[in-house]
Formats: sequence, structure tokens, C-alpha cells
Amino acid sequence: MKKILFSIILVVGLSGCSDFLEPDSPSEYVPETADALNEMLLGEAYPKATTTGLFSLHGALDDDIEMSDVYIAQRTTSAIENLRLVYSWDPEMYDLYESGTNAMKQWKTYYQFILGTNAALDYLSDVTGSVEDKAYVAAQAYALRAFFYFNLVNLFGEPYNYNKAADGVPLKLASGLSDNYEKRATVGEVYEQIIKDLNEAEKNFLTLPEASQNKASYRINLPAVELLHARVCLHMEDMEGAAKYARKVIEDWDYSLYDLKSFIKVDEIVAGVDASYPNYVSLENPETIWAYGSASDFVSTIGLADYMEDGKTLAYMVNASQGLIDCFEEEDLRKTLYLVQELRGADNAQPKDLKPAEGHYLPWSKCIMNYNNSVKYNTVFGMSLRLSEAYLILAEAVYNTDEELALRMINELREKRYAEGKNYEVNYSGEELLNFIREERRRELCFEGQRWFDLRRYGMPSFKRRWIEYGDYLGNYVIEKEDAAYTLPISSDVIERNPALKQNRLTTKKILQ
Repeated sequence: MKKILFSIILVVGLSGCSDFLEPDSPSEYVPETADALNEMLLGEAYPKATTTGLFSLHGALDDDIEMSDVYIAQRTTSAIENLRLVYSWDPEMYDLYESGTNAMKQWKTYYQFILGTNAALDYLSDVTGSVEDKAYVAAQAYALRAFFYFNLVNLFGEPYNYNKAADGVPLKLASGLSDNYEKRATVGEVYEQIIKDLNEAEKNFLTLPEASQNKASYRINLPAVELLHARVCLHMEDMEGAAKYARKVIEDWDYSLYDLKSFIKVDEIVAGVDASYPNYVSLENPETIWAYGSASDFVSTIGLADYMEDGKTLAYMVNASQGLIDCFEEEDLRKTLYLVQELRGADNAQPKDLKPAEGHYLPWSKCIMNYNNSVKYNTVFGMSLRLSEAYLILAEAVYNTDEELALRMINELREKRYAEGKNYEVNYSGEELLNFIREERRRELCFEGQRWFDLRRYGMPSFKRRWIEYGDYLGNYVIEKEDAAYTLPISSDVIERNPALKQNRLTTKKILQ
């Protein structure tokens, strides 16, 4: 097999035939040791704090966001149109979106990182190094590839529990060049490969000393693999597998739920001092398992701001939705610590000139933010895998077979999220319990890129999002039940480069209702 010669920074083609994943201008770099491969993985396969485009749509499509209800100018027509394309699930969003960034280049970006994992696996048999060092490289590469394919197939393939025979995405499992155009594997086949990769990652991690299975670093680790495995099983409705791996995360490691009662919120705004909100993207947080990616993806498609009617005060066009806000009880500390208050002021306003916008919250959470509550990126990670997700997965996986355990998981989580002395316990059963667990997922995991994927596996319900211009309500964009919009279109340029790819069933262009 012809192997890709790696550059330090890869530039990757989009699809098809011999240029399916071929770097455009690679400099000749051939890793010779397992240590070199390990470093190559860090540079070419990890979603770093500077990586953009992987998650820029994860929080832009669901019911946790809505347009702000205040007057906001629209000085940049193209930016407003870009927002409308994404906000209304437009079937031509990829072709009409105007941007020089990676915000709408998910297909290319995911395959670029998959190429990095494939290259590491392909070179592994050719490099020198200990069995342990090679196993560590393999474990990371398989885990990351599974992570990327899970996200990719949930963007461009139909939900597994709806139609696993539908077209998913091409499975590129080697870094070598192909003479054939790559066809789309089915959703079921992609999930099968994801499970295989997670199993291989787990197997390789288990050959390592325990200290190496969960190193205190920002590399992926065995508990992260187990949590991803539980998440994938949940989407496949393999509740036994979901419970098994969620239990491993909870019981086999020394992570613990972060107690929001211990967080001391500082109301004073100080220039140069990070905003006072819980940080889940640092390994200093006891429930953070793995941190990754850039917080810039939170704002790249929906983080638009412009002047209010006074021509001086800046306001964000997209906020947390009222539906999300209403999910939180007053005693729930997440209402003030997970929902980030919008602060308004002039451009580059000093702290004393920033004013809270009552009832308006920003569509990001749990990351590190600047003093004005804007996201901080490029120097810090933006997202994480957390222990609380394992609690939620286990509760959902066993709600109808071990109600007592499901309730214990939910109540243990809620005890760490509610104010001192307040009633956090619930005692639901049957379908009421399932519905509550899913509501708890929405609260706990808001703005972490999971809500859209959850809505897909919940049966793709209908919901609406209001559209407001200059403070005037113009109507709602409505996504119908089982709407084709729940699966993203493939951009025309990707299909042009690989004619073997079939376009997804497209939704109709939405009009305001």
C-alpha cells in the first residue's frame, strides 16, 4: 500500500478517487519511532484548542437556541444570510454559506483528522519502539477515529435507530491512496466500525500499566473510550452495552461529580480576569475525563453580534432559548452557573460599563470565558467528556430494568447541582422516569454538542425557532417530525470531487410560518 508522506500540518482534499484524502502539498516526513508517531498523532489527529470546524454546527441546529427579541442592526448582509441558512436548516446551507473559515467544512475537516489516525495505524508496524509504546499509539488512534466517525455519521447520516440501512459516510480506514471513488457505507456499517475501533482502543489500553491507561494529560484515555462506547451504545439502543460501559466509567476510576455548591461566584467584573463560571475543560475539575476542541466553534456560525438601536451597545443575535431556560428550577444552581448571562456594552467596553441583559443568556457554557462572557479560544480547550454523562447514560439504560439504580444515578447527580438544603430528589417511574432523565440530559449537557444528536435519536420531533429582525417578530422556522433536515446535506463541491457519493434526501426550503 502506498502510504501518505506526512507534512507537519496537513492540507487535505475533500473526497473521491486518488485525491480522497491526499495532502495537496506534503513535505516528506516519515516517522521512524513509536514516539514520533505519538507526537504526529498530537499534531494531526487531536482536536486541539486551535482546531476549528469540527463542532461548529453541533449547537446551531437544535431547540436550545433562539433569536434575541431586541432590536439589533444588520450591518453585514452576508453574515445575516449565513445565520439564516443555518438557523432555518436550509438544504443549500453548504453551497450558499459565504465564509473563508472552516465553519462549514465539516466533511473535509473530519476526514483530515481521520487521515491522521489512519496514518498512525498504517505506520505502526514499520516503526521502532516498545510493545507498550506502540499499544499506546494504537489505542489513541482507534479511539480518535471512532470519535470522529461517530460525529460525522450523526451529521450526514440518518439516525441509527431510524434507518441504519441509509447511506452514512465513506469508511476510509487506511492512509493509502485509492484508485476508486469511495462510496458511502451504510449508517449501520459505520456504527459497526465505530464499535470495532472502540474495542481495539480498549484492548490496547488494557495492555498498558494502569497509570498509562488514564494519564493526567490532555490525550484521550481508557475512561474516555469507555464513555464514548456507552454513548455509542445508547444511540444504537444497546442498553446493556450502554450500562456496562457507563458503569465502568463511574466505578473503575477516581473521577467524582463536581459539587456546584462549592463554586463561589464572583459578581465583580474585572478586565483580564476570566468570567466567574464553572470550568469543565480543565483536568483540575474532578469530573473532567478528556478536554478537546476549540470554543471558537460555539460562535463561528451563531455568535453574531451587532449594535442595538442606540448605535453604541452591542448585543448577540442568538441566545439560549426560553424552552431551555424554563427547564431549570430556581433552586437548580445550573440556572445561574450553566446559563451564561449576556453582558451588553459598547465595543471594548470597560467592566464598569457592561450591563447584564435580564433574561438573555448566551449559547455556550462550561468553558473558559473572558471577563465580558465571550468565549476564550485558541489557547484553551472548549469542550470535554465528563463523568456526569456516564450517570445520565446509566440512568437511561436501566430505567425500565433497574428503576432503583436509575433514580439513584439521577438523584446523585442532582444533589451536586442543587442549592444547599433544597429538594433535589425525584421519584418517577416508567415513561415519566425516562422523560425526566432526558430532560435532565438537556439541563446537564446544554451547549455541549449533544442536544441535536439526542433529538435525532428521540424520533426527530417537530419544533420551531422564531426569526426576529430589528426587534420585530417575523414568524417561525419549523422543522417537522422526521424532517429530512435532521440529516445534513453534502456540499456540492464534495460530490463534484467524488461522483460516487449520493446526496441525502433534502428537506424543503423553510418559509416563515
